[in-house]
Amino acid sequence: MRFMTEDEALRTMYLCEGAAETKRISKRCLKNWLVGAFRDRKALALTLNDTKTAVDKLHRVANVIAGIIILVIWLLILGIATSKSLVYLTSELLLVAFIFGNTCKTIFESIIFLFVMHPFDVGDRCEVDGVQMIVEEMDIMTTIFLRYDNQKIMYPNSVLSQKAIGNYYRSPDMGDAVEFYVHLSTPAEKIALMKQKIIK
Repeated sequence: MRFMTEDEALRTMYLCEGAAETKRISKRCLKNWLVGAFRDRKALALTLNDTKTAVDKLHRVANVIAGIIILVIWLLILGIATSKSLVYLTSELLLVAFIFGNTCKTIFESIIFLFVMHPFDVGDRCEVDGVQMIVEEMDIMTTIFLRYDNQKIMYPNSVLSQKAIGNYYRSPDMGDAVEFYVHLSTPAEKIALMKQKIIK
C-alpha cells in the first residue's frame, strides 16, 4: 500500500471485511477479496468473448443484407435492372421471405433477447424451469447452460425469451432457512452450544 495515498489506502481498507475497524487486513480477508476479484474478472472475460462472437455474427448478417440492397440499387442506377427483372426479383424475394420468414422472426427475437433484455451473462447462476444452471456460452440463436450434474443444456434464445428466468448473480443478498425440530428433553446447554456454532 506504499504506492497509494493515505486516502486511497483507507478507501481500499473498506473493501475488505473487518479491516475498517481493526485498521489491518487479515490473510483470510485478502484471500477472499482476491478470489472474488479473480472470479469477477474471469466472468467478465467470458462475457466479453461471447458478446464479441455474437456481435461478429450479427455483423455478418447485416453485411449480407446491406450487400443485397447495394447490389439492387447499383443495378437500378446503371440501368441494368428493368421493371421486368425487378418484378421477377421481387417475386423471388417474396418466395424467400415466405420460406425463411419464421427464421428471420426467430433471429430478430433472439437479438432483442440477447442485446436488449440481456437477462444474464456468461458465468451467472440462473434458474430456468425450476432447475439451477450456470450460463456456459451465449450465441445469437442459442444459450448453453451447465446443469448441476455437468450436463450441458442448449436453449434457443427465442424459447428463453418466453420463460421466467431467475438470476442469482444479479439478485441482492439472499437468505436460506432450514427447519428442524428439537426434542423437548434436550438440555438447554446443548441448545445454547448449537446456537453459538450456528452464529460462527
